Amino acid sequence: MTDTTKTAKHWFSETEVSVEQYFFFSSLALIVIFAWMEPTGAAGIGFAKGLVFWTIQTSILIPLLIAIQHLVSHYLTLKAAQSPWIQTAVSGVVTALLFVPIGYFLDTLFAIPGNESEFGIVYGLLDEAGGLVVPVTVTWLALNAPWILQLDFSKKAVEIAKQVPDLHEITSPIQTEQPTRFLQELRSRNSGEIISISSELHYVRVVTTDSEVMFLYNLRDAIEELSADSGLQIHRSHWVARAHLKKIIKKNGSSECVLSNGKRLPVSRRKFAEVRDLLDSEISE
Repeated sequence: MTDTTKTAKHWFSETEVSVEQYFFFSSLALIVIFAWMEPTGAAGIGFAKGLVFWTIQTSILIPLLIAIQHLVSHYLTLKAAQSPWIQTAVSGVVTALLFVPIGYFLDTLFAIPGNESEFGIVYGLLDEAGGLVVPVTVTWLALNAPWILQLDFSKKAVEIAKQVPDLHEITSPIQTEQPTRFLQELRSRNSGEIISISSELHYVRVVTTDSEVMFLYNLRDAIEELSADSGLQIHRSHWVARAHLKKIIKKNGSSECVLSNGKRLPVSRRKFAEVRDLLDSEISE
C-alpha cells in the first residue's frame, strides 16, 4: 500500500508521548492550577496546604477514573459515533459519586472553610456531590479529548488524512464475516494488517502495517474479539499478530520479541515458552 492511502498518525504517537506520561503530567498541572486558583470548595486553604490537598485528591481520583473507564468501556458498548464521549462522561459521573465520601472526609480533615453544616452529614454529602459531579466529569472529558479526537496538528497529517480511502475499500486486518466492535473501531481510523496491540491505561495502541492509532478500548476485550489463531498475548499489556512475530531474544534476564516492523515488545516469563514454541513451529512449517 502506498503512502497516499495511509491514515494520519495520532499527534501524541508522533511525538512519542505515552498515555501514562500524558496523564501523569496533566495531573501535576491540575494540582498546581487548583492549588493556585483555590476554586470554590477549597477557597482559603492556602497554596502550600492546597498542594497537599489536591495531590491527595488527584492521586485517588485519576486511578479511580481509569478503573471505572475500563468497566464502562466493557459494559457500555455503544455503536454511535459519540460512544467514547458518552463512556467518558458516564465514567466521570460514576467516579464523582463514588468519590463523594472520600472528598467529604478530606474536606473535614483539611478543615476546608465552609465545610461545616448544621444539617448533618447527609446534607454535607449531598452538597459534596453537587460540587463534584460537574467539575470531575468536565475535567475528565477535557483530559481525554485530545485522544478521543485523535488530534494531529502537523501539516503532513492533514494532507494524508485528505487522501484516506473510503472505508468500504479498506480490508480488515483479520478477515471476519461480521467485523467485531474492535475491528469497526479500528477501520474508522486505520487500514492495514494488525501487528500489535498494547494497553496504555484505559486506551489501546494499535500498530498496523500502515501506521498506529489509539482509542478507548480494553485490551482484554480486543483479544477476545480476534480469532484465537491470529496471534497471542505475550505480556499482560501486549498482544502480537502471529504473522508479524519474527524472533525472541533474551537480554539481562528479560525477554523481548522482535516484530516485522523492527519494534520490540517485552515477553513475560509465563509466556516465554509459548512464544518460543510458536516460533519453532513456524520455522518447521
